[in-house]
Amino acid sequence: MVKETMYLITDIFFDMTKGGEREFDSEEASDLTQDAIGLWYARDENHLCDKVSQAFGFPIISINATTKTLHPLTSYM
Repeated sequence: MVKETMYLITDIFFDMTKGGEREFDSEEASDLTQDAIGLWYARDENHLCDKVSQAFGFPIISINATTKTLHPLTSYM
């Protein structure tokens, strides 16, 4: 079994047009994006996309993720 690596999602864009029962406004889309940004464990980037899509129920159009977790999003000041 492959060990999971920690990924930091710094930006993500979901496709909210697929199979939705209603339209999402820009505030809801922003909230969804902010909820997905952060630390996730996955085997590789494809597995990461699958996990995030499954967790939020929308396919991913684009994602920026890194394994370098020393980042302004994770630093404490």
